[in-house]
Amino acid sequence: MQTRSRAAATTALLLTASVTGLAAVSGTAQATTHTRTAARASHKLTVTITSTAHGPRLSVDTISPGKTMFKVVRKNAGGSMEVARFKHGYTIADFATDAGGLFTGDLAAIARVDDNVEFYGGMPVATKADPTAVFKFGVDVDARGTYYVINIDKQTFTTLTVKGAPENRSLPAATGKLGMKLSHTFAAPATDPHRGWMKTTNNATQPHFLVLDRVKKSTTDAQVAAYFGTFPPPPGPPSFAFAGGGEVSTEVVSPGRTVIWKYKTHAGRYLAQCYYPDRDTGMPHAFMGMWKLIDLT
Repeated sequence: MQTRSRAAATTALLLTASVTGLAAVSGTAQATTHTRTAARASHKLTVTITSTAHGPRLSVDTISPGKTMFKVVRKNAGGSMEVARFKHGYTIADFATDAGGLFTGDLAAIARVDDNVEFYGGMPVATKADPTAVFKFGVDVDARGTYYVINIDKQTFTTLTVKGAPENRSLPAATGKLGMKLSHTFAAPATDPHRGWMKTTNNATQPHFLVLDRVKKSTTDAQVAAYFGTFPPPPGPPSFAFAGGGEVSTEVVSPGRTVIWKYKTHAGRYLAQCYYPDRDTGMPHAFMGMWKLIDLT
């Protein structure tokens, strides 16, 4: 079970990138080989994100506003891709400066990131063990401007330009729902299918992300509450960890945003968690009660 370590590391890599890391690659690693504006009459649009050793590469780097699918494929690098947009006047250098304080209790830095970075969500890159795996997610790229497609593990990025008239595009229909509530908790039905398209909407007031870890079928709310009852938790995996693995995840989603993401995993009990730092305390949200046990059938 990679619950705490992978999730915390993933967020930290995204949010603690330095000016010499993310910002420095803007002239080289973000280069793309295809540039065109999507046809205005298109009903669906998919942008392929290829993970390379030099950074993400997009199949299309200029599109019109509208609902957009992203397909994440591996070439010769792993990682995890996030789509984000900075508000006017806030730069990649500003983000890099503020990011250093996110996991050190700098509440002012957390507030600036929350207020100035619009996170749209994302998905991981295929691993070396299964390099042909393809991860897909869809979001409403609704505002004109420059978006960043960031490989958060590798600290590289490329840009996506959104301009022109909005298009009436569609996304796949959801087969499962796992949302984020105003109270910084997760909302889900008693069961969801173990494969299909999951819809995740952030109805809270702070950014969140989702890690869904498989746990033992016998796992109870009391066990999970005890594990998250102290911060940091005891070293090593919790007693309810499932040795066979089974993890799926999205990246950070800002309030008011919805991401629909394709998943395929094993049936069983899963633990949903968020480790994004709280705006008021700096504590990862999971240790404030943002977790939920769900069954995938």
